[in-house]
Amino acid sequence: MSEPSLNFAKKGVKPASKLIVLAIASVALILLDNRYAAVQHAKGYAATALYPLQWLANQPVNLYRYVSGFMQSQANLMADNKRLSEENGRLKLLAARSELQTRELAEMKKLYGLQQSGISITGGAEVISNSKDPLSDKLIVNKGSRSGVKEGDAVIDQNGLIGQITQVQPLSAELTLLTNSKTIVPVMVARTGVRSLLYGSGGAVNLRYFPADADLRPGDLLLTSGLDSVYPEGIPVAKVEQVSRAAGTPYYRVGLKPLSGFRSSKYVLVLPQQQQPPALNPGHD
Repeated sequence: MSEPSLNFAKKGVKPASKLIVLAIASVALILLDNRYAAVQHAKGYAATALYPLQWLANQPVNLYRYVSGFMQSQANLMADNKRLSEENGRLKLLAARSELQTRELAEMKKLYGLQQSGISITGGAEVISNSKDPLSDKLIVNKGSRSGVKEGDAVIDQNGLIGQITQVQPLSAELTLLTNSKTIVPVMVARTGVRSLLYGSGGAVNLRYFPADADLRPGDLLLTSGLDSVYPEGIPVAKVEQVSRAAGTPYYRVGLKPLSGFRSSKYVLVLPQQQQPPALNPGHD
Protein backbone atom coordinates (compact mmCIF):
# COMPACT_ATOMS: atom_id res chain seq x y z
CA MET A 1 0.00 0.00 0.00
CA SER A 2 1.33 3.39 -1.04
CA GLU A 3 2.01 6.18 1.49
CA PRO A 4 -0.40 9.14 1.41
CA SER A 5 1.10 12.24 -0.26
CA LEU A 6 0.98 15.81 1.15
CA ASN A 7 -2.02 17.75 -0.01
CA PHE A 8 -1.32 21.53 -0.13
CA ALA A 9 -4.78 22.20 -1.47
CA LYS A 10 -6.49 20.93 1.66
CA LYS A 11 -8.82 23.52 3.12
CA GLY A 12 -8.43 24.64 6.77
CA VAL A 13 -10.66 26.68 9.04
CA LYS A 14 -12.91 29.08 7.28
CA PRO A 15 -12.10 32.83 7.62
CA ALA A 16 -15.48 33.56 9.15
CA SER A 17 -14.88 30.98 11.85
CA LYS A 18 -11.44 32.48 12.56
CA LEU A 19 -12.97 35.94 12.91
CA ILE A 20 -15.60 34.70 15.38
CA VAL A 21 -13.04 32.84 17.50
CA LEU A 22 -10.64 35.81 17.63
CA ALA A 23 -13.44 38.22 18.47
CA ILE A 24 -14.62 36.02 21.37
CA ALA A 25 -11.03 35.72 22.61
CA SER A 26 -10.55 39.48 22.46
CA VAL A 27 -13.70 40.19 24.44
CA ALA A 28 -12.70 37.61 27.01
CA LEU A 29 -9.24 39.14 27.42
CA ILE A 30 -10.75 42.61 27.84
CA LEU A 31 -13.09 41.38 30.54
CA LEU A 32 -10.34 39.50 32.30
CA ASP A 33 -8.01 42.50 32.12
CA ASN A 34 -10.57 44.77 33.75
CA ARG A 35 -11.50 42.35 36.54
CA TYR A 36 -8.41 40.35 37.44
CA ALA A 37 -5.07 41.88 38.53
CA ALA A 38 -3.29 38.67 37.60
CA VAL A 39 -3.94 39.33 33.97
CA GLN A 40 -2.45 42.80 34.30
CA HIS A 41 0.64 41.35 35.96
CA ALA A 42 0.88 38.83 33.18
CA LYS A 43 0.71 41.65 30.64
CA GLY A 44 3.55 43.46 32.47
CA TYR A 45 5.69 40.33 32.48
CA ALA A 46 4.98 39.77 28.81
CA ALA A 47 5.83 43.38 27.97
CA THR A 48 9.07 43.13 29.95
CA ALA A 49 9.98 39.91 28.23
CA LEU A 50 9.18 41.31 24.81
CA TYR A 51 11.00 44.67 25.35
CA PRO A 52 14.39 43.42 24.06
CA LEU A 53 12.69 42.19 20.93
CA GLN A 54 10.96 45.55 20.50
CA TRP A 55 14.27 47.37 21.08
CA LEU A 56 16.04 45.20 18.50
CA ALA A 57 13.17 45.68 16.08
CA ASN A 58 13.46 49.47 16.42
CA GLN A 59 17.24 49.64 15.96
CA PRO A 60 17.22 49.46 12.14
CA VAL A 61 14.73 52.33 12.07
CA ASN A 62 16.76 54.36 14.58
CA LEU A 63 19.98 53.60 12.69
CA TYR A 64 18.40 54.72 9.44
CA ARG A 65 17.16 57.94 11.05
CA TYR A 66 20.59 58.59 12.61
CA VAL A 67 22.50 57.96 9.38
CA SER A 68 20.00 59.99 7.39
CA GLY A 69 20.19 62.89 9.86
CA PHE A 70 23.98 62.69 10.00
CA MET A 71 24.31 62.76 6.24
CA GLN A 72 21.87 65.63 6.01
CA SER A 73 23.79 67.54 8.70
CA GLN A 74 27.07 66.91 6.91
CA ALA A 75 25.59 68.11 3.64
CA ASN A 76 24.24 71.22 5.35
CA LEU A 77 27.59 71.87 7.05
CA MET A 78 29.48 71.50 3.79
CA ALA A 79 27.03 73.81 2.03
CA ASP A 80 27.31 76.38 4.85
CA ASN A 81 31.10 76.10 4.86
CA LYS A 82 31.25 76.67 1.12
CA ARG A 83 28.89 79.63 1.37
CA LEU A 84 30.84 81.16 4.26
CA SER A 85 34.15 80.64 2.44
CA GLU A 86 32.80 82.37 -0.63
CA GLU A 87 31.39 85.18 1.49
CA ASN A 88 34.68 85.53 3.35
CA GLY A 89 36.60 85.73 0.08
CA ARG A 90 34.18 88.32 -1.27
CA LEU A 91 34.45 90.42 1.90
CA LYS A 92 38.26 90.22 1.83
CA LEU A 93 38.23 91.39 -1.79
CA LEU A 94 35.89 94.26 -0.95
CA ALA A 95 38.07 95.22 2.03
CA ALA A 96 41.21 95.19 -0.11
CA ARG A 97 39.52 97.29 -2.77
CA SER A 98 38.22 99.69 -0.15
CA GLU A 99 41.68 100.05 1.39
CA LEU A 100 43.21 100.64 -2.04
CA GLN A 101 40.57 103.22 -2.93
CA THR A 102 41.08 104.96 0.42
CA ARG A 103 44.83 105.13 -0.16
CA GLU A 104 44.36 106.41 -3.71
CA LEU A 105 41.87 109.03 -2.49
CA ALA A 106 44.33 110.24 0.15
CA GLU A 107 47.07 110.36 -2.48
CA MET A 108 44.90 112.40 -4.84
CA LYS A 109 43.91 114.79 -2.03
CA LYS A 110 47.57 115.48 -1.30
CA LEU A 111 48.26 116.05 -4.98
CA TYR A 112 45.30 118.40 -5.16
CA GLY A 113 46.75 120.31 -2.22
CA LEU A 114 50.02 120.66 -4.13
CA GLN A 115 48.09 121.98 -7.12
CA GLN A 116 46.63 124.70 -4.91
CA SER A 117 50.04 125.71 -3.51
CA GLY A 118 50.95 127.94 -6.46
CA ILE A 119 53.37 125.57 -8.22
CA SER A 120 52.92 125.64 -11.98
CA ILE A 121 51.61 122.23 -13.05
CA THR A 122 51.08 120.78 -16.51
CA GLY A 123 48.61 118.23 -15.18
CA GLY A 124 48.09 115.03 -13.27
CA ALA A 125 49.06 111.64 -14.65
CA GLU A 126 48.72 108.01 -13.66
CA VAL A 127 51.57 105.51 -13.52
CA ILE A 128 50.53 102.69 -15.84
CA SER A 129 53.70 100.59 -16.14
CA ASN A 130 57.12 99.92 -14.63
CA SER A 131 58.59 99.94 -18.12
CA LYS A 132 59.96 96.72 -19.64
CA ASP A 133 62.22 95.91 -16.71
CA PRO A 134 60.47 95.94 -13.30
CA LEU A 135 63.83 96.53 -11.60
CA SER A 136 64.74 99.50 -13.76
CA ASP A 137 64.46 103.15 -12.72
CA LYS A 138 61.90 103.94 -15.42
CA LEU A 139 58.14 104.37 -15.15
CA ILE A 140 55.48 105.01 -17.80
CA VAL A 141 52.72 107.58 -17.23
CA ASN A 142 49.51 107.95 -19.22
CA LYS A 143 50.08 111.55 -20.36
CA GLY A 144 52.18 112.64 -23.32
CA SER A 145 52.78 115.47 -25.75
CA ARG A 146 49.06 115.87 -26.45
CA SER A 147 48.63 116.82 -22.80
CA GLY A 148 51.50 119.31 -22.86
CA VAL A 149 54.12 117.03 -21.33
CA LYS A 150 57.68 117.72 -22.52
CA GLU A 151 61.06 116.09 -22.09
CA GLY A 152 62.83 117.49 -19.06
CA ASP A 153 59.66 118.23 -17.07
CA ALA A 154 59.94 117.46 -13.35
CA VAL A 155 57.49 115.01 -11.79
CA ILE A 156 56.34 114.88 -8.17
CA ASP A 157 54.10 112.55 -6.18
CA GLN A 158 52.22 113.27 -2.97
CA ASN A 159 55.44 113.27 -0.91
CA GLY A 160 57.96 115.04 -3.11
CA LEU A 161 60.17 114.86 -6.17
CA ILE A 162 60.04 111.50 -7.92
CA GLY A 163 61.95 112.15 -11.15
CA GLN A 164 62.01 113.73 -14.60
CA ILE A 165 60.36 113.10 -17.96
CA THR A 166 63.00 111.76 -20.34
CA GLN A 167 60.99 110.53 -23.32
CA VAL A 168 57.61 111.67 -24.63
CA GLN A 169 55.05 109.97 -26.86
CA PRO A 170 51.72 111.46 -27.98
CA LEU A 171 49.72 109.58 -25.30
CA SER A 172 52.37 108.51 -22.80
CA ALA A 173 55.76 109.46 -21.42
CA GLU A 174 58.75 107.82 -19.78
CA LEU A 175 59.58 108.95 -16.26
CA THR A 176 63.14 108.46 -15.06
CA LEU A 177 63.31 108.14 -11.29
CA LEU A 178 65.39 110.30 -9.01
CA THR A 179 67.58 107.29 -8.22
CA ASN A 180 68.92 107.03 -11.77
CA SER A 181 72.70 107.22 -11.81
CA LYS A 182 72.61 110.12 -14.29
CA THR A 183 70.33 112.30 -12.16
CA ILE A 184 71.71 115.47 -10.58
CA VAL A 185 69.38 117.77 -8.62
CA PRO A 186 70.34 121.12 -7.08
CA VAL A 187 69.12 121.04 -3.46
CA MET A 188 69.33 123.06 -0.28
CA VAL A 189 68.94 122.28 3.40
CA ALA A 190 65.57 123.66 4.49
CA ARG A 191 66.85 124.57 7.99
CA THR A 192 70.02 126.43 6.97
CA GLY A 193 69.66 127.22 3.27
CA VAL A 194 73.03 125.61 2.47
CA ARG A 195 73.04 124.49 -1.17
CA SER A 196 74.52 121.34 -2.66
CA LEU A 197 73.92 118.74 -5.37
CA LEU A 198 72.04 115.50 -4.92
CA TYR A 199 73.08 112.55 -7.08
CA GLY A 200 71.21 109.39 -8.03
CA SER A 201 73.16 106.23 -7.38
CA GLY A 202 71.23 103.26 -8.73
CA GLY A 203 68.41 102.73 -6.27
CA ALA A 204 69.39 105.45 -3.79
CA VAL A 205 70.41 109.11 -3.61
CA ASN A 206 73.34 110.79 -1.90
CA LEU A 207 75.20 114.03 -1.27
CA ARG A 208 78.72 113.46 -2.51
CA TYR A 209 80.25 116.85 -1.87
CA PHE A 210 78.54 118.45 1.11
CA PRO A 211 81.21 120.53 2.92
CA ALA A 212 82.10 119.36 6.39
CA ASP A 213 82.28 122.95 7.72
CA ALA A 214 78.55 123.47 6.98
CA ASP A 215 75.78 122.66 9.45
CA LEU A 216 74.00 119.38 8.66
CA ARG A 217 72.08 117.18 11.10
CA PRO A 218 70.01 114.01 11.02
CA GLY A 219 66.38 114.92 10.34
CA ASP A 220 67.23 117.85 8.05
CA LEU A 221 64.98 118.14 4.99
CA LEU A 222 66.43 118.68 1.52
CA LEU A 223 64.44 120.79 -0.93
CA THR A 224 65.05 121.70 -4.56
CA SER A 225 66.96 124.99 -4.66
CA GLY A 226 65.58 126.13 -8.02
CA LEU A 227 69.02 127.02 -9.38
CA ASP A 228 68.36 125.20 -12.66
CA SER A 229 65.47 125.49 -15.12
CA VAL A 230 64.14 121.99 -14.46
CA TYR A 231 63.11 121.71 -10.83
CA PRO A 232 61.05 124.52 -9.23
CA GLU A 233 62.25 125.75 -5.84
CA GLY A 234 60.95 124.23 -2.63
CA ILE A 235 60.02 120.68 -3.65
CA PRO A 236 60.81 118.12 -0.91
CA VAL A 237 63.42 115.64 -2.11
CA ALA A 238 64.98 113.65 0.73
CA LYS A 239 65.52 113.47 4.47
CA VAL A 240 68.91 113.25 6.17
CA GLU A 241 69.20 110.08 8.26
CA GLN A 242 72.91 109.84 9.08
CA VAL A 243 75.76 112.36 9.09
CA SER A 244 79.45 111.63 9.71
CA ARG A 245 82.72 113.19 8.70
CA ALA A 246 84.53 111.31 5.96
CA ALA A 247 88.12 110.77 7.04
CA GLY A 248 90.68 112.41 4.79
CA THR A 249 88.15 114.55 2.88
CA PRO A 250 86.53 117.94 3.53
CA TYR A 251 83.05 116.47 3.03
CA TYR A 252 80.37 114.75 5.07
CA ARG A 253 79.36 111.15 4.55
CA VAL A 254 75.57 111.47 4.44
CA GLY A 255 72.79 108.84 4.50
CA LEU A 256 69.59 110.00 2.80
CA LYS A 257 66.04 108.67 2.55
CA PRO A 258 64.09 109.76 -0.55
CA LEU A 259 60.62 111.03 0.30
CA SER A 260 58.70 109.96 -2.80
CA GLY A 261 57.20 106.51 -3.26
CA PHE A 262 59.06 105.41 -6.37
CA ARG A 263 57.21 102.09 -6.72
CA SER A 264 54.08 102.72 -4.68
CA SER A 265 52.82 106.03 -6.10
CA LYS A 266 50.02 105.67 -8.62
CA TYR A 267 49.29 109.32 -9.33
CA VAL A 268 51.85 112.04 -10.08
CA LEU A 269 51.97 115.68 -11.13
CA VAL A 270 54.05 116.97 -14.04
CA LEU A 271 55.76 120.34 -13.51
CA PRO A 272 56.73 122.32 -16.61
CA GLN A 273 60.29 123.56 -16.86
CA GLN A 274 60.88 127.11 -15.74
CA GLN A 275 61.24 129.61 -18.55
CA GLN A 276 64.64 131.27 -18.58
CA PRO A 277 64.54 135.06 -18.96
CA PRO A 278 65.66 136.19 -22.43
CA ALA A 279 69.34 137.16 -22.66
CA LEU A 280 70.08 140.87 -22.96
CA ASN A 281 71.41 142.03 -26.31
CA PRO A 282 74.34 144.41 -25.62
CA GLY A 283 73.96 145.91 -29.03
CA HIS A 284 70.67 147.62 -28.12
CA ASP A 285 69.78 150.10 -25.42
